[in-house]
Amino acid sequence: MQDTVTKPSAGRNLVVSSPAGADTQAMLKTAAEFADVFANFGIRPVQPQSCYEWSPVFPAEHDKTAVVLKQASSRTPDAVASWCRHLAAAGVAVVTPVELPVANPATVSGRAWVVYPWISGRRYTAGPQDLAAAGDLLGRIHSAAIPELPIATMPWPKYEPGEPARDLPGLHKLFAAHAPADADRITARLDPLGRSFERVTLPAIRDAALPTVVATSDFKANNLVYTSDGPTLIDPDNGERMVRILDLALAVLLFHTELDTAPGRLFSAAEWTVFRDAYLAHVTLTEAERAAWPDALDYQLWEEGTWAIGDSTEWHDARQRALLVDLASSSRNAYPLEP
Repeated sequence: MQDTVTKPSAGRNLVVSSPAGADTQAMLKTAAEFADVFANFGIRPVQPQSCYEWSPVFPAEHDKTAVVLKQASSRTPDAVASWCRHLAAAGVAVVTPVELPVANPATVSGRAWVVYPWISGRRYTAGPQDLAAAGDLLGRIHSAAIPELPIATMPWPKYEPGEPARDLPGLHKLFAAHAPADADRITARLDPLGRSFERVTLPAIRDAALPTVVATSDFKANNLVYTSDGPTLIDPDNGERMVRILDLALAVLLFHTELDTAPGRLFSAAEWTVFRDAYLAHVTLTEAERAAWPDALDYQLWEEGTWAIGDSTEWHDARQRALLVDLASSSRNAYPLEP
């Protein structure tokens, strides 16, 4: 049984206007703010600011070895670490906490932190080999046998009747401001979904008794580093037990977001075929999963897609704006599971 929580309405965070060329530097955390964390792990920062805009992630050094300090899972950091070690032992390319003289991960000043090795490599570029390798990695993660772990379970949202639809006016304003030429077709896609989400889409997934896995819940191109051996997952810290096809649907919709070497759109039909076939080489989906697949895409478009849309401060960036428009208007039938 999965937990149920009340999720804040996406519309409460909608950014109707963001300054063109917003000062990202002003948003980055500094290493000096977390001096106690570096001291706890016995590592030193090698640059003054976080290398990631949305959370503190710092390249660092331990005994002349390159490492990275980042916030760990806020719910079950030790279980996520055990999951990563289990995957790595099974040959799945994922970072695992560095062996240190102190506990790693650890809670410092009320926050969970972890030190991983720094993975040197390149970013995803959307070529067929990159796509196949990414689909292969996700398939290996989903097919790995996982021992019993006290890892967090994905919480189901709890909505009052009609609550999701109350986000629609904010979404309308957002697209009218940033993508007026596309606003009508986006409205045609999102309005029916928002008005029926808690009555139709949510129960179609929640109540279907679909297979679950321990998953990253964040399998995106910006969380992969490609080496000569293929991609390594560098951010497993959203790991949780969840419905398998929801993690796959999340990858379909958000894989290209936040990464400037990725196309400003979702997967093309050809790209999806490459990614899907590599994934399905490791995973045999059930008939129930195949039947629920369009609902899984609807679910993640509303729950995670509109959240990403509402939180974006990158409407001034042509690539990201095009991707968000493509996301908002994506069809539930665009990514077939059958060849």
